[in-house]
Amino acid sequence: RRTVRRGRARRPVAGAPGARKGARRGGVAGSRDVGAGGGQVARVFSLDADGTDYPAVGERDPKSGRLLEALPGLRPLNFTSPYETAAWGVTSQRVSMRQAASVKARMIAEHGEALKVGGGEVRCFPRPEKLLEIASVPGLPAEKVERLHGVARAALNGLLDCDRLRALGDDGGPASVRVIPGIGPFWASGIYLRGCGIQDVFPDEPISIAALGRLHGLGDQLSPEQMPRLPEPHSPFRMLVRSLLWVPV
Repeated sequence: RRTVRRGRARRPVAGAPGARKGARRGGVAGSRDVGAGGGQVARVFSLDADGTDYPAVGERDPKSGRLLEALPGLRPLNFTSPYETAAWGVTSQRVSMRQAASVKARMIAEHGEALKVGGGEVRCFPRPEKLLEIASVPGLPAEKVERLHGVARAALNGLLDCDRLRALGDDGGPASVRVIPGIGPFWASGIYLRGCGIQDVFPDEPISIAALGRLHGLGDQLSPEQMPRLPEPHSPFRMLVRSLLWVPV
């Protein structure tokens, strides 16, 4: 379930996976634009780029290669859109993931649009227009509600358009969303990397860097000389390898 952008308008779209005659198939509700919906689903599952050369990463970096062998085919699961990434970034700040997930589920249940797909009914995250109408959310401070309104306005103004962010690049994309109240460096990067499904950037954040350092026996702190040298053999799949570092093997 997700919200797909159409020009300046957004509409909720739901998809249900399935299989038929040995091939993956799926149903879509909420839009007849299968190309746009399929492209977004591919980004969510990191399937929108050719992964034929992905195993070659293990040849260039044998330490990462052992992870690829232990976790074959594993790719990062991204957020459904930059808009929902930003909303989650605001909602989840300074609270437990369980509490933030409960608040999000409540907003979806009370304000999300229902769609029927795959023999069942699902609800999507509220559209920006609907989010602006929400005056209060149980469990969410008034300041966060106002910041969610800022996220909604940014989405309606095109600031959180995936194609726009990708076109701005690895520096310009994250920088452009820092104007949204409540979005700092961490979630600006998250909106770009995990909202747009970027695959060839290694995130500049402590947990990923520490995991990379431990993989190479260098400890939790890497020097400026070691970064970005260590992830270089992973290109053009640096974000995919980063996702492997987070999985206990």
